[in-house]
Amino acid sequence: MAKASEDLSYSCALQGRHAAVLALLLCACPALARESGSAPLLPVVGLGADLGAGNAAIVPTGLTKVLLPPLDAIDPPVLYLKQRDPQPFLEERRKLMAAIEAAPEGSSDRARALTDLAEFLFAHAMAPEGLSVLGGLDGKRLPPAHKLRASAFELALGLIDPRRHPLTDRARALLSPKHKDWPDQPLFLVLSHLRETDCTEAAPLLGEAVARLARFPKPVQERVLPGFLECAIETEQWRLARDLAAAFDGYEGLRGGTAYHYLLGRAAEAGNEPLAAFDSYAMAQDGRDLWAHRARRAIVDLALRHEAADPTEAVTLLRQETEVWRGDRHARLTLDALASLQIIAGDEIAAIETYGKLMQRHPEGDAAKEARQKARALFGEFYRKGAAGEIALGPFLSAHDRIASYFRFTPAFANAAETLADTFLLTGATTVAAREYATTSDYLAAMQDLGLGAPAPNQLDRLAVKEAEALLRGGQFETLGSLLAARPEPTDPELRARRAIVAARYLDETGQTAELLAEPAPDAPPQALRLRAQAWFDRQDWARANSAYAALHARLGPAMPLPDAIRTLLSAYRAQDHERTAEIAAAFPALTELPGWVEIARTLTEEAPELLPLSKGTAQARIENATETLRNLPVNPPGE
Repeated sequence: MAKASEDLSYSCALQGRHAAVLALLLCACPALARESGSAPLLPVVGLGADLGAGNAAIVPTGLTKVLLPPLDAIDPPVLYLKQRDPQPFLEERRKLMAAIEAAPEGSSDRARALTDLAEFLFAHAMAPEGLSVLGGLDGKRLPPAHKLRASAFELALGLIDPRRHPLTDRARALLSPKHKDWPDQPLFLVLSHLRETDCTEAAPLLGEAVARLARFPKPVQERVLPGFLECAIETEQWRLARDLAAAFDGYEGLRGGTAYHYLLGRAAEAGNEPLAAFDSYAMAQDGRDLWAHRARRAIVDLALRHEAADPTEAVTLLRQETEVWRGDRHARLTLDALASLQIIAGDEIAAIETYGKLMQRHPEGDAAKEARQKARALFGEFYRKGAAGEIALGPFLSAHDRIASYFRFTPAFANAAETLADTFLLTGATTVAAREYATTSDYLAAMQDLGLGAPAPNQLDRLAVKEAEALLRGGQFETLGSLLAARPEPTDPELRARRAIVAARYLDETGQTAELLAEPAPDAPPQALRLRAQAWFDRQDWARANSAYAALHARLGPAMPLPDAIRTLLSAYRAQDHERTAEIAAAFPALTELPGWVEIARTLTEEAPELLPLSKGTAQARIENATETLRNLPVNPPGE
């Protein structure tokens, strides 16, 4: 520490104001003081006329080797081998535009003029505008020299573009080992690695990149310096970090700004000085740029690590931050961190919502897939608990409504929503169940139409049949009639049978006997056959009732319920089908426990003795007796 103090005193004597920056960094991070050595800082502004008075450059301590091979020794051109004299922005831009307008379309002069304009825009760190200019070049018609120069500036502009659009193939090609002797490549490789948040790969080249950056225009230096300093701190290159931090004072946009204070906080954390880190982050948190956002995130993380805040408090802060900062990788990471904290705090529904927002705001890439997988695991467990009765129906439905809008177009959520509808149907909440079946079906159909995925086989038919069953149970006959008319019959035999039952009961309940009495399909389910036979029985059309009950008996055999068996017997007798009457009477006495059944059957079917003819009144009395017995039986057979 004594040696570090001597270094600090020496720096103060040399540079005054720059020493204050160093002092802050040294105080924030004792590890930097231990590793920085005795080399003093060198001035970072006003290096000489050959770099141009308007282009201050960085010359870090201990980095004296700058590779400057001849221009014709490499394929890509060396950028900024000699700086142009600075001119007023509008005046220089006007001259460059005039050169473009004067050059013939498709000529090498026009290509040179466009590339000159792109270089001018790069010198002012105006990446989107420069890339737009280069987009007007016809690469196929460019001479090789012009093409290489344009590609070099396309790479340079792409690497400082805040929109982070993918690099073009011709720009990316300049980063290949083929051009390893290009003096500018180390700088651009570092920028490329940092653009992909890969500081580990950038670290070995960072010193060389900083040395090369000294030859580039000051606006470009200002754009990339914070990223270089962050990587130097992350990889503990403390001497380089000291020089870079000191260099911030030479840039109006960086001097005392949010990036500077945030990075001082990072250095303090690396030196295990949490209070100093907090103070630095606090000085940056009120800004409106990315570094301020990161400072606010860092405060939350620091508070959690040192137990200065509990997960619930951190959730509140991060939830606010997700609304303040949106659109980039850092916003996505904040959403993911918020969801993790919400799970820790025991609010899984809020976490599912947060993953939904992440998918909605960042739909591309692996992050959305990971968020979908995490959310699927969470809501799968939630709906399992709801179906098992571990969650009250009110909170179950409320939570479902909160998360549904984010996941409606996912097959896994469709299955979960169907589970919710099944649960509510079992409790008698037919309106909720029918609505959820219909909504789920609509979203699945839309998902299929939009090419976002395909429903499972028979899934749409199953949902439609369940909706119809719920509507029938709830007595919503008007809606049920529209549904039956709009939806075709399912192809699955089981679903088709269930739909036929609903349709038959709908016709029966709404008094549409003409449709109910129509000839049934060969594979009509027993319930539909029963309703049709009952309708003929109620109309006292004994011949057709006898025929309909015969079809039902043929389908059910000995399993025919008791009420149906009595009606079958009465229909046969009243239709004067004595053979059928005797057959039914013989088939069912042993299958019923109803007192008097055998006597009813016997009195209806036995031959009257010749000496004691059956009078009309006696026969009528027997029929009425059987009918009264029928009235006293249950309306529906057991299990229906």
